[in-house]
Amino acid sequence: MLADSSPDHAACWRWPRVVLERTTDREERLVDFVKHLMSDMSVLSKRGERLLSTENLLAKGFGRCASNLYDGETNPNGCINLGTAENRLVFDLLKERMNGYNVQWEDYMYTYQNSQGIPELRKAVAGFLSDQAKSPKPLDPENIIIMNGGGICMEALSFSICDPGDGVMVASPYYGGIENDIVLRPEAKIIPVHFYSKSEPGLTEPFEITISKFESVYKEETEKGMKIRAVVFMNPNNPLGDVYPKQMVLDMLHFCHRHSLHLIMNEVYLNSIFKEEVAFQSFLSLKPEEVPDPEKVLQDMSMSGMRFGVIHTLNTSIISCINTFAYFQLVSVYIQKVMARLLSDKDWLNNVFFPTNNKRLREAHKVTTDTLDEIGIPYLNRPSGLYVYANFKKFMPSLTAESEMALFYRFIKDGIYIAPSLAFYSDERGWFRIIFTRPLDEIKLAMERLAKVCHLLQEENKQSLSIAPAAERGGAGDSSQSKSLEALVSQLQSEMAKSDWLETNTADKWKAENPKLFQEYMANFK
Repeated sequence: MLADSSPDHAACWRWPRVVLERTTDREERLVDFVKHLMSDMSVLSKRGERLLSTENLLAKGFGRCASNLYDGETNPNGCINLGTAENRLVFDLLKERMNGYNVQWEDYMYTYQNSQGIPELRKAVAGFLSDQAKSPKPLDPENIIIMNGGGICMEALSFSICDPGDGVMVASPYYGGIENDIVLRPEAKIIPVHFYSKSEPGLTEPFEITISKFESVYKEETEKGMKIRAVVFMNPNNPLGDVYPKQMVLDMLHFCHRHSLHLIMNEVYLNSIFKEEVAFQSFLSLKPEEVPDPEKVLQDMSMSGMRFGVIHTLNTSIISCINTFAYFQLVSVYIQKVMARLLSDKDWLNNVFFPTNNKRLREAHKVTTDTLDEIGIPYLNRPSGLYVYANFKKFMPSLTAESEMALFYRFIKDGIYIAPSLAFYSDERGWFRIIFTRPLDEIKLAMERLAKVCHLLQEENKQSLSIAPAAERGGAGDSSQSKSLEALVSQLQSEMAKSDWLETNTADKWKAENPKLFQEYMANFK
């Protein structure tokens, strides 16, 4: 067929211009077929179909907001993005300083370089992290891998240590992007360890992580045949903002050591702790005799568009493995050169950038939490991160995924995108993450919009409750009874959503209190 030069075949090879000009039935059918190929998902591999069918709520919210994005001059009624974790409070500082570096192109920057990262940058990263983490001895640049983003670093580690179907344990709620990093291409499986806002016996903080819960989930999953390979531990936490003490980190490491698991320490927000009284102890600061080495992912310079992330590990097998495919996730040599200059600019970073960043984080956090206080929204008052995790349950008729998504879309409709708990794979509905690192005028406007929509929702809830008695008086006989029942059910759902009953009486609690009944119940599914 390739050698056939007949007019029909020649027309096909000149597609799309020539084919689209043909008017014969055959060519019209060909055009329809090509259109079908261009739109039919069946042309994809099973892997491609799986990727295409994967839902990412953070990406969905970003897309919805981006289609009508707020701009103070050109689109003042547009949607303000408080759902994407980007620190826009310091762009002015970074632009002024980095434009002044005047990095010049050199011959070597046009050629292939070490896939682990250029030596100049790895040396700068090692020095920067040694200082910031207060490591007991200088870090070795040979243990550092540079990749084009923190998510890619997570994916590279998962790809290297997990086979398809292997489990990776993560405390929930957790940053939703981890799902993409671990599941999409590595095809590992996340094993969530759910924690809740209502403290369990012996605990004092909402969503407090316990090793005993990790042990319980590990035992349950391995007894079902799951091969668990690793734990991902974020410190500081996203979306909660918790900063975990040294003992919690050591306890997690010892848990991993007992079960021969990798520990992936994600310290992305290591330099976003804005409350001065809170001390952060990086894993890199621990003494070698205290712990074996975990894999660490780091990226926190408020520049997601630069596509820059760091892996640090002492495991030479992991380094060698990642280097075999790091070619696909390289950072351009020019960007590496710029980042080397920035990370070596220690005086400016320590005396200008970090102090100013922390001051602006505190100011924006206060603007956000003051509004939440005014409208009576409970939230986690935490010392780190770019976000506040807040409880909007009282605006939901029921604690369901459907009700949470309805509220999510309502917020977007009224001009603010904040991310729901479903985006963080939480088992507790009604919580939303609010990013406060936008310019202050945008934050203030967004908070005004949030207060307005919450007030409207409260009024709508009052109206819906006031309709119920009227419905009961509306008619006689069966019709009246039916309306009365519907009103009672609606009121019951509303009251349950506002109470603590559903939060306290969880499935895990019932299982622990009724082990025999649980076994009998599960026997029905065998």
